[in-house]
Amino acid sequence: MYKCPVCGYKGLEAPPYESGSPSFEICPSCGTEFGYDDAETDHATLRHVWIEAGAKWWSSSTCPPPGWNPYEQLREAKLPSN
Repeated sequence: MYKCPVCGYKGLEAPPYESGSPSFEICPSCGTEFGYDDAETDHATLRHVWIEAGAKWWSSSTCPPPGWNPYEQLREAKLPSN
């Protein structure tokens, strides 16, 4: 499993980028599509937008892990939560 550089979710099927090529996978936690959403907007800005919108679980087809807490996820990934 791989980690989302936007929200710190540790469940991506592929690395967001490998040898400079995006996976085009969508993070179920924050909804970032690598190679699309981050083509013109940096990860810090995408993170800020997600947090400002309430840091809600994005996917309607993938359930969050039991006890999921977005702020704990960010903290464990050593990503800023503001």
